[in-house]
Amino acid sequence: MKQKLAKNKNRIWELDFIRGLCVLLMIFDHTLYDIADIFGKSWYEAAVAAGKNNAEFLYNIWQAARTYYFGSTQSTFWGVLSSGSPIRAFVEPMVVVIFAIVCGISCSFSRSNLKRGIELGIFAILITVVTRLIDESMMITFGVFQMFTVAILFWCLIDFICRHDKIKTAMTCGIIGVIMLIINHCLLNIWLLDQQAFSTNSNGFFLGYFMLGVNKIPSADYQPIFPYVAWMLIGASLGPIIYMNKKSLLPHLGKYDWYEPVNFWGRSAMWVYVAHQIVIGLILGLISVIFLTPGDFVII
Repeated sequence: MKQKLAKNKNRIWELDFIRGLCVLLMIFDHTLYDIADIFGKSWYEAAVAAGKNNAEFLYNIWQAARTYYFGSTQSTFWGVLSSGSPIRAFVEPMVVVIFAIVCGISCSFSRSNLKRGIELGIFAILITVVTRLIDESMMITFGVFQMFTVAILFWCLIDFICRHDKIKTAMTCGIIGVIMLIINHCLLNIWLLDQQAFSTNSNGFFLGYFMLGVNKIPSADYQPIFPYVAWMLIGASLGPIIYMNKKSLLPHLGKYDWYEPVNFWGRSAMWVYVAHQIVIGLILGLISVIFLTPGDFVII
């Protein structure tokens, strides 16, 4: 037990904390999606059919979730096209950007980023296969795991070319990351002026389809290479500078480790991402069958 605590103390707690906040925001976002697209309507209709007084309350919850998730706002503030309510259009890509930067910083601490990238790649393939088997319309072809696999393996290539020189690798990652962000900004401006620039019949279709995300590929979770890989590379360029001594920069702010509940989610980010939708669905299904739609889990 003492060894485990000592091991946790050696971690950079603020990175786990930031990652944990991102994970919790992702869970919140996906919970609202499930209510908006799967459960909300059934809850409301069951309440109306049973003549319950909470029908209006359930309707408001359903509509609030739909407004949050399917609102008409479109934003390119973070260098990626996002939609939903103004809050979601701003926060959702911000969370992925922060996650990407933290992922890049973490390259400074990993004993083998190649192994890390391969492991993520295996999970990415499994996620694609499993989601396709469950429901082809909800298949994840290029989501968070796939994008981070590309990013980490790209970092490994840069590190190999730089002959594992930390400073050269960091500088190269920073330069490439900034260039990618500039290219991304220019391409998005072209798209904003002419949304046919990357259409199916254009020469820029590949960029729009696979790189920018303006022509979304059929994927329940899609995270385009531009700009997220760029943000990851920028994080990788900052890691060796900010955490030169591989120690936390912030004090623990109390002997009781107040941040530990959030850090738990940060340390478990990969497993949470894999399992959270299943768990959310089961919890909402149990709420349905016990309280709102007796005898019907809704999700099935």
